[in-house]
Amino acid sequence: MNPKFLYGFIGILLVGFAALVVVSKQSEPPRPGIAHTDEGRKHVERKDYSDNELPTSGDHASPVAWGVYETQQRDDQLIHNLEHGGIVVTYRPDIPSSQLNDLKRLVSKPYSEPKFAPTKIVLAPRPANEESIVLSSWQRSQSLDTYDKDLVINYVKRNLGKSPEPLAG
Repeated sequence: MNPKFLYGFIGILLVGFAALVVVSKQSEPPRPGIAHTDEGRKHVERKDYSDNELPTSGDHASPVAWGVYETQQRDDQLIHNLEHGGIVVTYRPDIPSSQLNDLKRLVSKPYSEPKFAPTKIVLAPRPANEESIVLSSWQRSQSLDTYDKDLVINYVKRNLGKSPEPLAG
């Protein structure tokens, strides 16, 4: 068999296979939450925000450590955590203690769901929230009027790491 013919045939097969893969790949459904516009990601010493919901992008200061907090954290620092691909879960301090306990057990060690163990999570109170619980990631958020384990898990799984710097601390 002629080598040029064989190489040409193999080339056509490879191009055809690549086209088939691209055409047959199903597009990923939209991630959960509401999309927000990109407000930039400039690093600053401090920026005060007074929104009813944590901004999901914008000027920000150094991040806080991942984990559970009993006190409110600064919005400008939490935005940096979002830029690093994390999820910030804020709650109004008046949510029922049973819901807060369930939320803490879901997103921190020892995890209540063995197959769900996210490491880039911040959980903190935020009195300015309009809703009881707000899930935030880079340029996305989802508000909940009550704790919903399945919704939280889906939001975290689908939005974790979706940011400009997902591999950063």
